[in-house]
Amino acid sequence: MRAMRAASLHTGRKHVFHAMMRSVTRLQSTAAADKPKTPHGGVFPHFRVSSGEHPIQPKISTEPPRVESGEWVNPTINHVWSEEEIQKRLSTQPRHQPKLLSDKLAFNFLQIAYWSFNKVTRYHAADPSPEAVAFRLLFLESIAGVPGMVAAQHRHFRSLRTLSRDYGWIHTLLEEAENERMHLLTFLHAFTPGPLARGSIFLSQFGFGSLFILAYVAKPQFAHRLVGYIEEMAVVTYTNIIEMVETPDTQLHKAWANKEAPEIAKTYWRLSGDASFLDVLKQVAVDETNHRDTNHTFASMARDDPNPYIAKHLKDTEDFVSYWRTNTENPPVEGKDLDFDMTPKKSPQAGR
Repeated sequence: MRAMRAASLHTGRKHVFHAMMRSVTRLQSTAAADKPKTPHGGVFPHFRVSSGEHPIQPKISTEPPRVESGEWVNPTINHVWSEEEIQKRLSTQPRHQPKLLSDKLAFNFLQIAYWSFNKVTRYHAADPSPEAVAFRLLFLESIAGVPGMVAAQHRHFRSLRTLSRDYGWIHTLLEEAENERMHLLTFLHAFTPGPLARGSIFLSQFGFGSLFILAYVAKPQFAHRLVGYIEEMAVVTYTNIIEMVETPDTQLHKAWANKEAPEIAKTYWRLSGDASFLDVLKQVAVDETNHRDTNHTFASMARDDPNPYIAKHLKDTEDFVSYWRTNTENPPVEGKDLDFDMTPKKSPQAGR
């Protein structure tokens, strides 16, 4: 009798379980049918700048391209500048005029730091030496990668701490940090840093990094304004370097006029196989104009204003996916079996 009751109870539970599963299946089918189609290849815009409801776990249909080993190409998508964009953005160099006391403090601090750095490194803009410029590029790009990561981390923790949204800033800041890091990796492939450069970079990261963290915690608008001024000076430096490389009889022209672009740069900026180092310098220079404008914009916004660059990121994503799906002459080359300079890793010898 006890065995019959147990069997009956087990059968009843099975019926209830199957009925629940049928209900869940019907609900999933209805939700899938009613789910709105997503624009831009399956990527939703930020809900603050869209007319629809905030999507919950939208299905992303445009997966990043993969190599045969299954590894991603660089998952942070950057903008690749056309020749027309390069000419337009480098032909003029707008400067933000400091008005607030905090703006004037940031501007004057940078002027003193820039003058001191030029004196210490013996940098002469009229005809700089390749060695001085190489040190300058490695050092400054190692510093330039700090602000975006610090700002993104600060806003990430603030979002968690206050249980509030970020309004789309974090991705733009992370893309900036990654973009600056890729500048550094590119130049590491082109130049070999010596002990002085390595030591300077190591120490300066702690110094500048600590100061910038304090500045961002105290006043984010001041920190973004400072970065905007730094990027203004970076654009001045890069346009001067480009001019020197293009000018015959200068030291940079003799050293770099026929220098080939590193493979890592060809992949990151999707350049042609015969791209030159000058092409890379132009992409980097225009990247800096973008960081200049972005940080000056963020410095003038309230921290809860929606990020105005979301549409740009979506367009860059479309271009990125389209390029790697249609490009057959220069397929993706980044992967776990390659070093950062795009050369195959050496297999460990047996017995070691």
